[in-house]
Amino acid sequence: MTENVQNPDIKIHKADHTLQRKVGAGPLDEKIVKRCQDVMDNNDVDFLPLAMEFLDKLEQSIKNAEKNGEISMKEAVQGMTTPVMQLKANASTFKYHLIGNLANVMLSFLETVKKLDDDAISIVSAHHQTLKAIILNKMAGDGGDVGRKMENELKSACKRYFAKRNK
Repeated sequence: MTENVQNPDIKIHKADHTLQRKVGAGPLDEKIVKRCQDVMDNNDVDFLPLAMEFLDKLEQSIKNAEKNGEISMKEAVQGMTTPVMQLKANASTFKYHLIGNLANVMLSFLETVKKLDDDAISIVSAHHQTLKAIILNKMAGDGGDVGRKMENELKSACKRYFAKRNK
């Protein structure tokens, strides 16, 4: 790590080429890429068990956050962020784009929240219940008009939360 002379707050990190040495460089074989894409496009694995595992972890993290003072805010936010991030990362693989979109909004909210108060926890809890309903009702895809309304309402709830805090 070297320090920038002009701005000491900026640190420059040299790239680690370990992974590149392991897998090589250059173009990938088109047949392999097509085969991988076919596997993803024709994926018929049931997302419900995996999603429910992440939702259970999120629910437990919400309960932990509600116990004021037993864990730090950083631990509480991290506990909620991890399962939401996993849901976001896995949702599109299983064609649950609405889950991914909603999880993306929630990740932005959790990254921005400065104090984990009752209102913030309520927003995360409502998000949890929404995702659970989507999964249990097998609402794959983007949810159409209903999905857009859900996403807009989550964004609105987050905006109202921050507007109330910034007054």
